[in-house]
Amino acid sequence: MALLLGLFAALCWAVHDLAARHFAPHMGAARLGLRTELAGFVLLLPLMFSLPAASLKDWLAVLALGIVYGFAIIGLFKAFAMAPVSVVGPFTAGYPSLVVVWGMLHGDVPTAAQFLAIAAILAGAVTVGRSGHHDGGMNRVARGKVPLLMFWIILADCCFAASIVMGQALGPVFGDMRTAALLRIPAALVLLPFALAEKSPRMPLNRTAVLVVLGMGGLDALALTGVNAMGLLPYKELGAMGISAYGAIAVPLAMVWLKEKVSKGEWLGVALIAAGVAGLGVQTG
Repeated sequence: MALLLGLFAALCWAVHDLAARHFAPHMGAARLGLRTELAGFVLLLPLMFSLPAASLKDWLAVLALGIVYGFAIIGLFKAFAMAPVSVVGPFTAGYPSLVVVWGMLHGDVPTAAQFLAIAAILAGAVTVGRSGHHDGGMNRVARGKVPLLMFWIILADCCFAASIVMGQALGPVFGDMRTAALLRIPAALVLLPFALAEKSPRMPLNRTAVLVVLGMGGLDALALTGVNAMGLLPYKELGAMGISAYGAIAVPLAMVWLKEKVSKGEWLGVALIAAGVAGLGVQTG
């Protein structure tokens, strides 16, 4: 069940990130991120009328979670404003491995077969990222911008991994969907100064833009709810690796929707990710 929730989150985030790649360069990465977080909060607002009793420590933990998630979003959206899905998607799809490392530090040691499956997922992510066409993939990143791109990707990876661990701890306190809603206010406050510093976007906040951010906010909320729901399930750290499948989902979708070129090497990487996720499913079943 944990793996299925991870795959559900992967599907939601794959579609979410295709929209981020398409609209971030036109709307502004930080502006898009801020609007998406606020849209997700509005969609989940009905849940805020019946909050459970919680300690000050729990509320501070929500604040910390929102701050971490805000930095994860700014890292992801800045990366998508600079590079195609075939680069950003696979590299950011590897962050659940950090969750597995966290679980190992707390006594949840994977079996040898599970290690192989995890290695296949990570190898697939790297293969996709390094196997683009001569006029696609990493070659589409502006000259001299690769170090900055990797900074945003690493920031997103570390913060997303931390948010999974923190969100799963808070899920039993506030509820999975409430946790996904509450973190959005501090996340929006993190994104606000970045949004104010951006140049005026070419795409105004018209009807299309409103529908886009509402859709992205809804997909993000659903994905986070699924991830938070893993918190009380067996194999929750390994289930988080199911999220890594989003790279394997996003790349073919980007080929169809965004007309990105996908090489044979990228398809090999997608196959490795799919095989790794399937292997985890067998091992944890």
